[in-house]
Amino acid sequence: MNSTGGNGRPGRPARLSRERIAEAALQGDVATLTMRELATRLGVSHSSLYRWVPDRDGVLDLVSEVMVERVLPEDEPDAGTWLDWLTRLAWAMHDEFLAVPGYAAHVARPHRHHPESFGRLRGRAIAAFRAGGADAQQAEENWTVFGLGVVRWLAAAGNAPGEPPFGRYLDTLLRGLLHQDGDQRPYRQAEATASAAAPRSVGDEHLLALTRNLTSESAKARERACETICDWVRSFDRREVRTLASLLASAAVLEQDATCLESELNALGELSVTGFVEAEDIAALRRLPRESVRVADVEHLDYLIEEFF
Repeated sequence: MNSTGGNGRPGRPARLSRERIAEAALQGDVATLTMRELATRLGVSHSSLYRWVPDRDGVLDLVSEVMVERVLPEDEPDAGTWLDWLTRLAWAMHDEFLAVPGYAAHVARPHRHHPESFGRLRGRAIAAFRAGGADAQQAEENWTVFGLGVVRWLAAAGNAPGEPPFGRYLDTLLRGLLHQDGDQRPYRQAEATASAAAPRSVGDEHLLALTRNLTSESAKARERACETICDWVRSFDRREVRTLASLLASAAVLEQDATCLESELNALGELSVTGFVEAEDIAALRRLPRESVRVADVEHLDYLIEEFF
């Protein structure tokens, strides 16, 4: 009897490997994946698959090996780069975990994590906290808070009303770890070093894209641009902040969509904390009638008016 390949046609038996199994598992929702479904994707019999992996947990272990390999930065963290290293790790987890349906929810659930892959992730993250000046116990605790915090946000992404943008959430999470009780002088020094070393600029290409989206006829595009500004707020240089602040203020005055107006005022509030915004940049806000702003959003407007005028 002929075996079938992945395309369902008669042919030579499909060759299995750990890599092929993981790749096939990543092609669908891992939260609902079954061994029978996976065998079908691979074009092999149910029993053939069990010769390679003992059960569904074994498949998910292979998936975790791939995911951890994808998210771990190639470089090693040191005293000058550890904060940037953790930020890059978190954003890689954001991009890779959310690209695979069900994976973030799977990782967030209490279960036996793959000791090799997640052990490597844990070890590298703890090394980053140690490079930042934490002692062994503190670094272990920080990894627990950091790892759980990132994974739980990802697991709830899109399902938790009022959830903050990931960039703002991550910034708050890391700042909370930076300013714990106790002697945090090494942490603060490392934070200052990392901030000073990191170039502040998103570049003209990204600035132009944001400008286009902020002036788009699509309310969704305008709202997404505001969310991006909030996520990237620590990456803009002075020129970029002032350009965006001026554009947002003018856009807010002309805005007809209440949700977009809220997003524009919120983005302006985020930009204002950079210290780069000048009163002249957002002077247009003084033409925004207070009564045209939703009650829930008036505080954003009042804050900006009181802060700059």
